Amino acid sequence: SEEAVLIWGANGSGKTTLLSILGGLDIPTRGSVLVGGREIARLKESELAKVRLHDVGFVFQTHNLIDDLTVEENVALPLRLARKPADPRVRDLLETFDLVRLATRRPNEISVGEAQRVAVARALANGPKVILADEPTAALDAKGSAAVLAAFELAREDFHAAVIVASHEPTVPGFAGTSYHLEEGTLGRRG
Repeated sequence: SEEAVLIWGANGSGKTTLLSILGGLDIPTRGSVLVGGREIARLKESELAKVRLHDVGFVFQTHNLIDDLTVEENVALPLRLARKPADPRVRDLLETFDLVRLATRRPNEISVGEAQRVAVARALANGPKVILADEPTAALDAKGSAAVLAAFELAREDFHAAVIVASHEPTVPGFAGTSYHLEEGTLGRRG
């Protein structure tokens, strides 16, 4: 837990596929992925859904927020799906990620950088063990990127979540961690 990992490679190298497999969205065609000592390919769909809901938080290249929901409702969504009380946890996340003033706004009323911070808060709502982030700063300017990377650092320090970021760049300024290069489906450590 609390580990920071960067997986980098060219477009089409398999970064998104790898994150999808790690998060249980896809099943590997070879090899295996263990979650809690259990191979995900052998889990029933209902068990896999629980893993995705409780153990993994996803942050996509585009925020994937629901436009009909407010910022607060988007952050609360994973808790509601898990049938957990949302109020105190959502309030804490909105405060932690400086989103309180945006709570009643809809995603189309906030900046792209703010929307990515909402996506990080939503990914943390259920207290996952790991956050998988696919090119989370690709569409952001330097200020927006710094804010999202600071949110990941908070996720690690305050919420004790591991963070795995996929990027086409070999370094992501402001993101410290172990780096792996993915090339033609082969993963190699680079520092």
